[in-house]
Amino acid sequence: MKKGLIAALCLIMIMTLGACGSGTGSMSYDDYNLDEYIEVGQYKGLEVKPYVVSVSQDEVDAAIEKTLESSKKEKKLSDGTVLKKGDIANIDYVGRIDGKKFDGGSAQGTDLELGSGTFIDGFEDGLIGKKIGETVDLNLTFPENYGTKKYAGKDAVFTVTINSATRKVAMTEEEYVKSKGDYKSVEDYRKAVKRKLRNEKEETAMEDQKKSLWSDAIENTKVIKYPEREVKAYEEFNSAQIDTAAANYGVSREELLSQYGFKGEDDFASVNEDSSKLRVKQEMMAVYIANKEGITYSDKEAETMLQNLKDSGFDEESIKEQTGRTVEDYIHVELLYEKVLDFLLDNAKIKGTAKSY
Repeated sequence: MKKGLIAALCLIMIMTLGACGSGTGSMSYDDYNLDEYIEVGQYKGLEVKPYVVSVSQDEVDAAIEKTLESSKKEKKLSDGTVLKKGDIANIDYVGRIDGKKFDGGSAQGTDLELGSGTFIDGFEDGLIGKKIGETVDLNLTFPENYGTKKYAGKDAVFTVTINSATRKVAMTEEEYVKSKGDYKSVEDYRKAVKRKLRNEKEETAMEDQKKSLWSDAIENTKVIKYPEREVKAYEEFNSAQIDTAAANYGVSREELLSQYGFKGEDDFASVNEDSSKLRVKQEMMAVYIANKEGITYSDKEAETMLQNLKDSGFDEESIKEQTGRTVEDYIHVELLYEKVLDFLLDNAKIKGTAKSY
């Protein structure tokens, strides 16, 4: 239960720039002798399972279909075309109850997406299968809970003229390949899609290996004592984020804690302490291993990460607001963490039954 609450706390802290508990920015540990705070166990030569990657034809087809679906463009349909669900029809309609027109029951030049549920039940379905240019009578009944009480439960006839319609139409593979200009042929495009899917799976597989190794390294590591400054900073920041979130949602702090599964302030404080200590332990591990193995990063790598953050809509102020750390501190620990993970994998023993991706 406690592990679940720690995970929940990580999710609600609005620290979305990196994986919770995995180096999402920190005060500098440069002024600590980490040997006095942490006893790092085995992290080199850890065992991790190999992986095999395969990409099926069905996966390639599905990826291409998704791409083509997202490339849909509206196309005007010719007169006489039979309407389908999803078409946007331009219509004139006149509604009558007991043979008489009623207020709000008539309009001209209205665009209506068939299947959107905008009109009462039966209206849109009654147009599906009809042709552009047709005029049809729809015999319908207003629902009993209709907003305008005087029409609720009443039978009505709507005379609808379908003026025109548009339909979102996806490109064919040939059309898509031609429009992109990056591929020599459909076959070339399909090979590129397969390579992309394979690369994505390999990236996922390697990330899973790194997570497994990092988890083992954590289990092998003991904390001698926690640096109070870092733990307290995280606890205070996390608590402040609860206040901010409660204000944003328009609820009390007590209500928000309850919604997130906390039994009260004492429960939150306990989970907050455990979560903060876990973060600090992992940060100390990343810095310790980096220092011991001479793992560093270049100014260019730091600049690239900063630019990527900016491209994602973050600036130095927003990073500080969401992590409680300066952008320099955030980038420093995040880059060290990533490079330490790479080091663990480079020095791991690949052993066991391969996991399929």
